[in-house]
Amino acid sequence: MGYGTYSSEAYASLVVRHGYQRKSRSEIFDARRIDPDMDPRQVTVRESRDSVEHPNSVPIVVALDVTGSMGFVPEQLVRNDLPKLMDGIIQAGIADPQIMFCAVGDHIHDRAPLQVGQFESSAELLDRWLTRMYLEGGGGGNHHESYNLAYLFAARHTASDAWDKRRQKGFLFTIGDEPCAPNLPDVTIRAYTSGAGDRSVSTEAVLAEAGERYHVHHLHVVHDAVSATARRTAGWAELLGPDFVVLQDPGTVGDTIASIVVDRIRNNRAGRVPDTDDWVIL
Repeated sequence: MGYGTYSSEAYASLVVRHGYQRKSRSEIFDARRIDPDMDPRQVTVRESRDSVEHPNSVPIVVALDVTGSMGFVPEQLVRNDLPKLMDGIIQAGIADPQIMFCAVGDHIHDRAPLQVGQFESSAELLDRWLTRMYLEGGGGGNHHESYNLAYLFAARHTASDAWDKRRQKGFLFTIGDEPCAPNLPDVTIRAYTSGAGDRSVSTEAVLAEAGERYHVHHLHVVHDAVSATARRTAGWAELLGPDFVVLQDPGTVGDTIASIVVDRIRNNRAGRVPDTDDWVIL
């Protein structure tokens, strides 16, 4: 996937046409169950592919926590942050970003702990998958969410020309305000993905799988006193090191994603393998 082109003018027109600025969150995100087209149990693979329009496609997975405390982030993306994200990347000379929006919750308590869109490039299609999300508003009292489901899906159920043709890693962002669940039991994998024969896996192991083809980052959003506590950030630094980012301003999600993508592509960090990390700025 990844057809069509993005422009801030097209997105601004779309926002007006759909009346997003006057609608409530529940009116924008009106799904009351998982959309069948976003059900990962029905998905073998999501693809980010090159095309005449996008000859140097850059796959970017953005997995949003949609539990009770975090529904404001998808809303914020619709109202304000998607243009910041896309314009920040494109205006830096990276012409072909393809974004796949996902939603994550709690695999123990939620009905839909993983939802997956398609890799898209146009304003219309990005909006389509983003607003199809079911904001379940669940989670539980177990002090973690299942961000590792996004790692597993990216590792085992995505494909890209960036990697297959050029050995260039994509980008995977999880965004939330809790620690990550420590593992994924086999029953969870069977229940919420198409990986019928997959075995239980630890978060460290599935993160390593995802890291083979993606630069993985977690953005921890501080939005109240509880989300600012050490208990809420526990374990992330050990999992991701400098790729764990604490956002003190919830309004910077789009800008931060764009900045990380641009910096990663522009700057060849010490210790990186050139043939997997040297992106070309057009």
